[in-house]
Amino acid sequence: MFKRSTPTINSEHAVAELQKVRIGGVDQWLLIRGESLANPILLMLHGGPGAAQIGFNREYQKELEKHFIVVNWDQRGSGLSFSKSITKESMSVNQFLNDAIEVTVYLKTRFQKEKIYLIGHSWGSILGMLTIHKYPGDFFHYFGVSQVASMRAAEELSYNLILEQAKKKNDQKAINDLTLIGKPPWRNLRHDKVHQKYVDLFGGGISHDGKLVNVFVKKLLKSKEYTFLDVVNHLRGQLFSMKSMLVELRDLDLKDVIHNVEVPVTIMMGRHDLTVPHAPTQEFFDQLQAPSKEWLTFENSAHSPNYEELEKFTQIVVSKLKK
Repeated sequence: MFKRSTPTINSEHAVAELQKVRIGGVDQWLLIRGESLANPILLMLHGGPGAAQIGFNREYQKELEKHFIVVNWDQRGSGLSFSKSITKESMSVNQFLNDAIEVTVYLKTRFQKEKIYLIGHSWGSILGMLTIHKYPGDFFHYFGVSQVASMRAAEELSYNLILEQAKKKNDQKAINDLTLIGKPPWRNLRHDKVHQKYVDLFGGGISHDGKLVNVFVKKLLKSKEYTFLDVVNHLRGQLFSMKSMLVELRDLDLKDVIHNVEVPVTIMMGRHDLTVPHAPTQEFFDQLQAPSKEWLTFENSAHSPNYEELEKFTQIVVSKLKK
């Protein structure tokens, strides 16, 4: 509860460590785990912004650790990388893009690798797509999980779909609450919370069964990688990150800035996702030019197919390993 650590991996050439690295002028933390230093690197970009995952992700990546050096990065302003010294002005998409490539270069240099694999989830998928677009030479393959193309378009479609479902169910409270906050974009996080409440209630939130958030919280509280204060900072970091970046993210549409990439792309979407409904992402995907691209739907998932259907997710990622 009061000291950070990560369990060792019983293998002669394994790596298992929590490391603080100076990235973009601030201290940021990496969880680096893998059964063999000979394996390629897999860098994970968490969602949110602010939804850091070092505190709970270890149990979900055991199979991946057999094939990769798996790296979880608590991004600036979130989780272990939360600090009161980080300014709101530094919480920009461009700064995160610079941070992402700095982390990539650090990992490539330290482990003497030519390229790495990259996974981006939700907000991390925006960052991931921007990163491979600008720095294609550093990556073997990109996986976009619950890929966001336009946060504004996703929110607008999500709101309409939720309100439509509320009317079909004749759920008067939901209809009244959603009508009261009005259509997005919202400038008040309380309005976002009302919308998210019904996204979750109607099975389209973090998980289709609505149970995953509670599972994450329990894992955070029992985490070896986080102290109790780190759990508190995890919550503070989520609020800080969202408040700092929400306006800029709503003005960003990937289809306006990315038309082609030079890295193979795999998109993984949950069938029931109402947080990021598929249509805006599909429009972006259809116009995207890439060496290869595929769209995979997870039939039993909402916004977190990488956790909800872990075995399928893991098999897909491992299948892309260069022979």
